[in-house]
Amino acid sequence: MATAETVRQALCGVTDPLLGQNLVDLGMVQAIRVARDGRVTVQVMLPSPHWPATEELLRAILTAVSSLSGITAVNVQPVDDPFWTPYRLSPALKSPLGLPADEPPAPFPPAQSVNSRVQRLLQRLRSH
Repeated sequence: MATAETVRQALCGVTDPLLGQNLVDLGMVQAIRVARDGRVTVQVMLPSPHWPATEELLRAILTAVSSLSGITAVNVQPVDDPFWTPYRLSPALKSPLGLPADEPPAPFPPAQSVNSRVQRLLQRLRSH
């Protein structure tokens, strides 16, 4: 039976055609779930919502994971929350870019707090 680790190893063989690196080292694999009946869900983060290689990557992931023993179904889900950042790269890929090990705090508040402030402002404007 396949495990999350065997699926992750299979994904090491999937290379992003635009970046020339495997999905695991790029930090694009968000989550892997393997059910007892052999169903696998892979959540993948793309560098941008309109990544040109999306369809090709999704097919390659499906092919790589489907080839594993004991897999009955594969569901590949692109996710955009949280967003992919270069800080998700493996240490081997971060080092030549001069990126620190940990991502610095965001300069802006998270989107939820911005949205809630906007909503409060709109409510105040409506009440006047």
